[in-house]
Amino acid sequence: MKKFVFKLEDVLSIREFQQEQAEIELGKALEEERKIQEKLEAVAVQHAACVRQIDGTLDFSAIASAQQYFAMLEVQKNFLLEELTRAKLVTEQKRKILQEKMKKSASLSKLREKELVKFQKQVLDEEELAVDDVASSRYKR
Repeated sequence: MKKFVFKLEDVLSIREFQQEQAEIELGKALEEERKIQEKLEAVAVQHAACVRQIDGTLDFSAIASAQQYFAMLEVQKNFLLEELTRAKLVTEQKRKILQEKMKKSASLSKLREKELVKFQKQVLDEEELAVDDVASSRYKR
C-alpha cells in the first residue's frame, strides 16, 4: 500500500512550530499582565490597611504620615497602571501575531486534510479495481 506524502509537510511543521512559539510569547505577555495586576491589588490592600489603622485616630502626626503614605501609594498605583497599559498593548500585539500564525497553520492543515481524503479515495478506488480484476479473472477461468 502506498504511503501518504504531503509535499508541504515541512512548511506545515515550521508553521506549527511558529504557532507554538507565538502561543508561548502570548503566555509570557499574559503572565506579565497578571503580575502587574497582582501588584495593583497589593497597593489597594496596603491602602485599605492604612485606612483601617488610622480610622478614628486623632493623632495629627499619624494622619499626616498616612497622607504621605497615600500619596506614595497613588504614585505607585499610577506607575503600575501605565505599566499595565503597556503590557496590555504588548499582549494585544502577541495575540494578533498568534492569530495570524494560526490562520497560516490552519490553511495548510486543511489543504493536508483535503489531500489525505483524496489520497484515501484514490487508494480505495485502486483496491476496488484490483479486487474487480481478481474477480473477473476467476470468472473467466
